[in-house]
This record gives sequence, C-alpha cells and structure tokens, in this order.
Amino acid sequence: MTTVEQPAQLVPDAPTLYLNYGGVLNIGHGLVDHNGVITLDSGRPPFAYASYLVDILASWPRIQIIVTTSWLRTLGAEMTIGLLPVELRRRVVGTTLGTPPRLSEISNGSAKAMTVIRHAVKHGLTTWLALDDEAWGVPSDFEQHFLHTDPDTALGAPGARKQLREWLAANCLCGG
Repeated sequence: MTTVEQPAQLVPDAPTLYLNYGGVLNIGHGLVDHNGVITLDSGRPPFAYASYLVDILASWPRIQIIVTTSWLRTLGAEMTIGLLPVELRRRVVGTTLGTPPRLSEISNGSAKAMTVIRHAVKHGLTTWLALDDEAWGVPSDFEQHFLHTDPDTALGAPGARKQLREWLAANCLCGG
C-alpha cells in the first residue's frame, strides 16, 4: 500500500476528470478480502488500463482528477486513491464522498451521474468530463460531460481513448 500525499487543491477553472475505476481502469467489480487484497470478479488484474490514462494525460499537465469510484465507500479515500499509479495519484484533487446521492437518485438509477453533476456545480467546475461505465440518467444538458465506457473493454477500447483525446483537444488549452 502506498502512502497518499495531501491532495492538491481543486482549481475550479482547471480541466477536470471524474474517474470511476470499474469499467474504466479495469474490467470487473472489485472484491476485497479480509487481508485487504483486491481482486476483480472478472479474474482480470486491477488497473489493467490505468497505463492508457497515464499516457493520454502525459501531454495535459493541468488536468486534475476527482475520484468517483464506489470503492471509496468501502476502502476510504486514502486507500482508494493510494491504489492509483503515482502519475494519476498526483493529479487527484478530491473525491465525491462528500456529495452523497439522494434517495430518489438511488431509486431511479441516476445516483452516479447526479452525484458527479452536483459535485461539479457545487465546486464551480465548467470544464469537466466523467469517465464511467455506469452513469445512467444523465440530463440532456450534461450529456457532453460524460464519456460512457464499455464495461467489457474499459479504456482498452481504442474508441474510448480516441473520444477522451478528442475531448482533451477540444476543451483543454493546457497542453496536447
């Protein structure tokens, strides 16, 4: 387990990625055993596609990350963030833990999407993109802020990586 440094400060006008782990950085749902060892129900290695995100973001130094994964509720922020490769971990400026879903959102399946939207609005973010395979119920006014990945291919899919690069090129005047 890696020690997590104090997260950088969230900068409202910096381009921001909301990052889910399952279906984005890996394929499968995480399982934690009594020793704290994480495995995936798919049998695949955790974070198999994290290197793709590291490579894509290398040209975009101002991109900041907010972690949105459900692993936060089980492992806590420090351990969840500490699992990321250092190149991603140093970009993390927060999590959505402090923005819980509403009961109605849990009931109608829009909890993940609405949590991200409320977090972005609360913090005054304007240039942001959520990477997620399960963000349902996104209002039409916010669809441009969500890149839905395929849970069976995650960022292993060339099309998903292409879409991310296109969003970065169109929305970030900070590199590339």
